[in-house]
Amino acid sequence: MHTQSLSSVATSVVGQYNQAGKLLVGAYRDGVQRVVNGTNTRYAEFLNARSLPLVTAAVRNSLINTQQQLAGFVESGFIGSADRADQAIDLLSGGVKGGIQRLASTAQRVEIAFDTTAITTAGSLSMPVAQVSLEIAHRVVKGTKRIAARVNNVSVDAIEADVVEVVEATKAATRTVKKAVRRIKARA
Repeated sequence: MHTQSLSSVATSVVGQYNQAGKLLVGAYRDGVQRVVNGTNTRYAEFLNARSLPLVTAAVRNSLINTQQQLAGFVESGFIGSADRADQAIDLLSGGVKGGIQRLASTAQRVEIAFDTTAITTAGSLSMPVAQVSLEIAHRVVKGTKRIAARVNNVSVDAIEADVVEVVEATKAATRTVKKAVRRIKARA
């Protein structure tokens, strides 16, 4: 069995939240595209279903094309912001992971220099809390996957129900973390 270190668990937690952020940004992007496509379709159906005075087929087509161009412009703005959010998530995640790795290597060098295992011991005492944090991150990713999947084909009520479920799971995990912290404090 692979023995995990505090830094590997922390890196995994950051990776899980990175994935959750990417899933939410992807759901946002898909939702925007869905709204734009629906708006284009409904507008075209509206114009084609009615006989409007002074609106010839050429005018109707021009109105539809103009609306689609405007919707495309709005969509590209939203998609561009989603792309920048993706980049920010990657940049933040990469920076945090790098910081964790630098801190772990510095701690290892300090332990070697002073011939001690105090930092490793403190890290092992923190492992239960770190494992709970990792489990919370797994649940957040699972919930965001469900939310992202529902963005394309289910009502807002179902998405809100998933969000409530993720929040409740997070509250339960928080209680578990508090219990673990109390146990660790009692040992110390």
